[in-house]
Amino acid sequence: MTSTEVPVVRERFQSESEPIVWEVWGEHGAILRLPVPKPSVAQEPIPCTAILQEENFALEHGGLLPELRLRFETYGRLNPAKDNACLVFHALTGSAHLAGTYGELALKGLSPLEQAFGPQGWWDDLVGAAKPLDPARHYVICANHIGSCYGSTGPLTPNPQTGRAYGPTFPRLTIRDLARAQARLLDLLGVEKVTVIGGSLGGMVALEFALLFPARVNKLVVLAAPPVHGPWARAFNRLSRDAITADPAYKGGYYSEQPLGLQLARSIAMLSYRAPKSFAERWGQTPEQGESYVVYQGEKFIRRFDANAYLTLSLAMDTHDVGRGRGGIGIALERLQPIPSLFIGIDTDVLYTASEVRDAAELAGGRYEEIQSPHGHDAFLIETEQVGAILRSFL
Repeated sequence: MTSTEVPVVRERFQSESEPIVWEVWGEHGAILRLPVPKPSVAQEPIPCTAILQEENFALEHGGLLPELRLRFETYGRLNPAKDNACLVFHALTGSAHLAGTYGELALKGLSPLEQAFGPQGWWDDLVGAAKPLDPARHYVICANHIGSCYGSTGPLTPNPQTGRAYGPTFPRLTIRDLARAQARLLDLLGVEKVTVIGGSLGGMVALEFALLFPARVNKLVVLAAPPVHGPWARAFNRLSRDAITADPAYKGGYYSEQPLGLQLARSIAMLSYRAPKSFAERWGQTPEQGESYVVYQGEKFIRRFDANAYLTLSLAMDTHDVGRGRGGIGIALERLQPIPSLFIGIDTDVLYTASEVRDAAELAGGRYEEIQSPHGHDAFLIETEQVGAILRSFL
């Protein structure tokens, strides 16, 4: 299948307006005028949708997707040797909008949830001129995972067979399904080999991609992700899912407005994304503000995500086990030894501990680096200077 055979929808606009926001923290609020960020990439990012026409995209648990759509963005150009591509996988609630800043009209062309995600890319500090992922050197690709709610095929997508949104009938996914879908995008873009990079859920997808398609991987980078989704992490996921499904407003998945259970799910998850040290340093003198923080994060989240998508991706994370069907974790990771790999742990991560990541690196014969931060799991998104320095030395 060539790119000329598959329709790709592109939209691009510009705006120079300064965003004005009402920022609320605890009992305090303020009107803030945010400066227009300097462009991190040479051009304003272009949100694209790849419509991969296949008879059916078969899923690992037996389901089928009659149509496969992926929202994606690219930065830079593929070189003649077709070996400078970097495929970045986002985390659970991330999107294809990796870097750059959308203009006002570009945002208007996106779905309400994509608009609520915001105009700025989620890893903007790491993509751009003279940054670790430099479009002058790399062809950087980021695509929204299937099952999500930011433009790719997921519970909000109309089922071509019924014309109605899948909703709670969306088929069950695995991490391997997510990796295989992104491989289809590389076929569309004419990319033969790629450096794969991912954090958290994205790191799980990166591991599976390397195991499923080792001949297509130049290098592998895994940030804050384990080789198996263990009982501690699964327990957090279970509580978050129960918070959604136990809410009467969820209505079995046929809700007209996002249930407040989604807000509680995010608040629960935030406790695993941060660390006790972070809370103590910030709110040791005013501990009630730590409570306000997780509630506030839930209130923001319910405006930008979908409950059924959250359930779909959360359940997919629980399937993650690189050793499943491969003779165990050790044997599976040993298969990665021919691939140059980098594993990055976080010293205060209580969700996927540094020791888990370090042990995976040892089995895969990879390099291990560790971020020092009080912020816990989300440090791979927060400590961009440390992450950038580590990536620069490896890439």
